[in-house]
Amino acid sequence: MKVDRQEQDDARRERIARAAFELFARSGLDAISAQDIAQAAFVSRTNLYRYFPSKVHMLLAHFEKAVQASRDDALERLRAGANPQQVWDNVTGRMADLGVRYRHLVGAVGQAVLGAPPEAGRPGAPERAPGDGLRTALTLAALVQPVLLAMQAQGRLRPEANVQMLSVLLVDAFILALLHGGHRDQREVLRDWQDRFSLLMYGALAPESTARGELKD
Repeated sequence: MKVDRQEQDDARRERIARAAFELFARSGLDAISAQDIAQAAFVSRTNLYRYFPSKVHMLLAHFEKAVQASRDDALERLRAGANPQQVWDNVTGRMADLGVRYRHLVGAVGQAVLGAPPEAGRPGAPERAPGDGLRTALTLAALVQPVLLAMQAQGRLRPEANVQMLSVLLVDAFILALLHGGHRDQREVLRDWQDRFSLLMYGALAPESTARGELKD
């Protein structure tokens, strides 16, 4: 009985997050009310806040699920023997496409993940979600880390390189690029990411990998 209740709670939580994201994707975060989300998810407002304390928490919950799906796909490709370069291209291409397609939601996700407080007194400033923001940041880092570990195992990264630290730095750099880059399309995002990647990875790539220009988007 307890398992059934947990499954019901998980299903309702997922339904709320999915309904909220669909509304946010069409109209933006600020234009959607809690009542709008409750109606779309077929729950009461009381139940809505039982699962999520704010709209940003709902957005991050859906975003984390998408990132986890990308990570599962990347891990499956790596286990099947795919070249880390190809896996990297797939991961960054997918995330760049999402960043451009949902650019009106990037600010809320980015500020939550980076821990930046909204500007005091600014109308419509995004709500903070410190706990969920940290979890989302770790989920993003966990998406990047397997690719870097595969590179290190193949000798493309220096053995002493701190892969966990590099993963976190890359995630922060990529989010900042989306927040401040003013990109028009996916190609511009990838070009910006490659510039930041090259700067952050300087000294981490093995000398022969640097000469070959590894991991170019």
